Amino acid sequence: MRNIRTLSIILALATMPAAVPARAAATEDAATFVVKGEARAATPMTASAGGKSVSYSGKVVAWPTGTVKVLTFTKAGGGVLHPITDEKTVLVREGRVQATVDGKAVTLEAGDLASLPTGMLMNAGEPGDAVVVAWTAATLTPGATPAVVRGADVKPGGNAQLTIKRYEFPGNSVRAVTMAAGSSTNPNSAKSDSLIYLTAGRLKFFQDGQTFEVGKGDFIREVAGLMHNWEVAEDSGFVTTSALPAGAAPIDPSQATDRPKTN
Repeated sequence: MRNIRTLSIILALATMPAAVPARAAATEDAATFVVKGEARAATPMTASAGGKSVSYSGKVVAWPTGTVKVLTFTKAGGGVLHPITDEKTVLVREGRVQATVDGKAVTLEAGDLASLPTGMLMNAGEPGDAVVVAWTAATLTPGATPAVVRGADVKPGGNAQLTIKRYEFPGNSVRAVTMAAGSSTNPNSAKSDSLIYLTAGRLKFFQDGQTFEVGKGDFIREVAGLMHNWEVAEDSGFVTTSALPAGAAPIDPSQATDRPKTN
C-alpha cells in the first residue's frame, strides 16, 4: 500500500503544470503615475503541461495597490498556457482562451472576463494568438465569488464623447472606456485607485498638478483622492479596474469610481 501511495504522488507531481514566469516586478514608487509601455520591455515566459510547452511574453507593472499584466500569446509559441498565481481578474482582449472559474472549464472569447479564476489559462481548441490583460487588485468587499462576464452582455453607456462598458462582478468591476478625439473630462477624484492600461489613441493625462503625454500601450494609476482629468488628442481607449488604497476599509464597488453622465 505504501508503494502504491508513493507511486500515486510521483505521478501527480509529474502531471502538474510547470512554469517559468517573469521575475517579480519591482513595485513602482507611490509618486509614479505613468509607466510608458515602450519603456517596459516584454519579459519572455514559458509554461508546460501534459508534455507540451508554450512560450509567450508579458509586460508587468506593479503599482503599490495592485499589478497590471499584459500577456501576449502566439500560435507560433504554442498558443495559450499560463498558470494563475496572484491574478484576480482576467480580460481577454484578443483571441480566445480556456479558464477555470468556480471549478468549471469555460471558454472566454475576445471581450469576455473572468473574476477569481484558478488553475491555468489554456488553449480553447487549436493554439492561436491571444492577448490577455490581468489584474491582481483584490476585491473591494470581502466574500466575493468567482464569476464570468460575457462582453456581449455588457451594454455601453455614456455619450458620444465618452462611452463605457462596465463589467460588474462580485466585489469589483472592470471598465472598458472609449473617448472621442477633441473631448475632455472635468477634474474629478475617486475613493479607489484605478489601474489603467491604454488600448488605443493618444491623450494628455493630468494628475496632482502634473501633465503626461500618454498613448496606446501605456500604464496609468489614478490615485484615490487625487484630482485627475483627460484631454483627448485622437480617438482613444483604455481598460481599468479599481484597487483599494493601502489601509482602506472595504468599499461598495458601485460607489468606488466616478460614473460618466448619460444622455
